[in-house]
Parts: sequence; C-alpha cells; structure tokens
Amino acid sequence: MNEVFDIVRNLPYQHLVFTFFSVIIGLILIYIYTYTKNKSRVLNSISLIVILNEIIFQFLLIYFNSWSLTESLPLEMCYISALIIPIYNQSKNNRSLQNWLFFAGFGGSFFAFINTNLEDGAMVYTFIHYFIAHGLIVIVVAALIIDGYRPSWKDYFSTVKWTTVLVVLMILINNLLGSNYMFTQNKPPGVTFTKLMPEWPYYFLIMLLIGLISYTLMMLVKFIPTKK
Repeated sequence: MNEVFDIVRNLPYQHLVFTFFSVIIGLILIYIYTYTKNKSRVLNSISLIVILNEIIFQFLLIYFNSWSLTESLPLEMCYISALIIPIYNQSKNNRSLQNWLFFAGFGGSFFAFINTNLEDGAMVYTFIHYFIAHGLIVIVVAALIIDGYRPSWKDYFSTVKWTTVLVVLMILINNLLGSNYMFTQNKPPGVTFTKLMPEWPYYFLIMLLIGLISYTLMMLVKFIPTKK
C-alpha cells in the first residue's frame, strides 16, 4: 500500500495543479448543467471544446516538430472517448454511446487523474490537452447520470465486448505501426501504477483486470434513485 501512495506523492507538480483546477471547473460545470434549463447549450459547448482541443493539440505538435505517427494519434482509450462526445451530442439516445462514455470513458479518465503517463517537464499544451479531454469526459458522464442514465448488466457486457474489440484492434495497429497506443506493447511512461507491476505481458493483463473491476464497481450507479 505504501508503494501506491508513493506513486501518488510522486506525481508531477503540473499534474497536481491541473488536477486541482480541473476539479473546481468540473464541479462548477456540473452544477450549471444540473440547474440550467438549456442543457443542450452546455453539451454543445463541451462538444465544441473537445473538437478544438484535439485540433489545436495536433497543430501545436506539428508546429513544434513533435508530431509522430507512432505517438500523436488520438488512439488512447480516453482520447477516443473524448472524441465520441460530439457524436453522442448528435445522438443522445444512442445507448451504445452512453454505455461507452459511462464505463470506458469515466474509468479511463478517473485513473488519468490519480496517475499519469505524462512525464515531468512535458510541454504545457500537452497537459492542457490531457486535462481538457479527461475532464470533459467526467462532466459528460455526470450529465448522463443527472439525466437518468442507469446501467444494466446488458450495458455492462456490451461495453466489455466493445472494449475487447478495441484492445484487439489496437494491438493490430501497434504491430503495424510499431507504436504503443493503449500501452499494449510497453508500460506507459510517467508516474503510473504499472511501475508496481511485472513486465509485459503481465502488466497489461493486470491493467485489463483493473479495468474490468472498475466497470463492475460502476454498476453501483444503478442503485442511485432517478429524479421523479
């Protein structure tokens, strides 16, 4: 247990600062969404920010000669989930999109706040991109719950199925490109809990198990009463 706390204590200073402001801004936006009469405007704004966040990030990578086919594509689970937000915003009754954001989106974003694959000294715009993407996912999941979304076991197993498909697809992409998206080939850099895990492939299997456990724990949301 001490090793786990050591990981958290060793998080970069920038990560802690951005986490603090992300929590404050997130709580404000969730409060606004809860009591506003125009929820669509909030989701429209979030969707626009998601798109701009990714476009500006890719532009800055190119501008600073940091863009790479093997590292810069938005193919991590949380960045995929973030880019699903604008699609969901155009199809709010799509249960599959709701399920993905709830289980995969929130689970990945939660862990992104308590550990990080960003290394100390990373460019500020990298931290901004990271926290905007993960923070907005959490806000949208909160909006889902506020609007009455409650997961079923059918939703659970459906998301597990699509997560499995994504993992297999990412393994194929990584083998093709020589990349490490979703960290299927090597442990992530930065300050992460994988430092406490054995080497490949065991750390990846443990990561999948932790993801499955987080999916299962999120089923507790089904017991939250909906607003009449």
